[in-house]
Amino acid sequence: MNNLFNIKDIYFSIGGKQINSGKLEITTEPSSRAVISSEDRGMPIVSFRDPKTITYIFNIEVTLGSQDYILLTQLADEQFYNMNISKHDKILDLVFNDHIATKIISNTAVFTEEPSRSYSAEAEKVTFEIRAVNYEKIHKIH
Repeated sequence: MNNLFNIKDIYFSIGGKQINSGKLEITTEPSSRAVISSEDRGMPIVSFRDPKTITYIFNIEVTLGSQDYILLTQLADEQFYNMNISKHDKILDLVFNDHIATKIISNTAVFTEEPSRSYSAEAEKVTFEIRAVNYEKIHKIH
């Protein structure tokens, strides 16, 4: 699963803070959901991955210096560098809703990498990676 969203068209929040600008790419790890093989007698054996073992990866690209950049930097720095907070308190809630068919809610989301920065003549971009597990995924087709 690999989707790229304009964040203005969806709802995305991390740590109770809504992100209103930038681009959001969603992938999963692992991407395979089923394995199929056949036994000696030709009977197919299908094994489906337990959804609890799938990790959602959210890559958020925002403009350097924007309000969302400042917010995400504060959340990431708080998680990576504040030694006065327990590991449990560093785990954040995450909500994604594409307003079409998919809603993902997790109470177990963390920043996993130091943000990568890209400087250019057009606009400086920063990418934050957030991973979420133990989520609830709701499919709703209108």
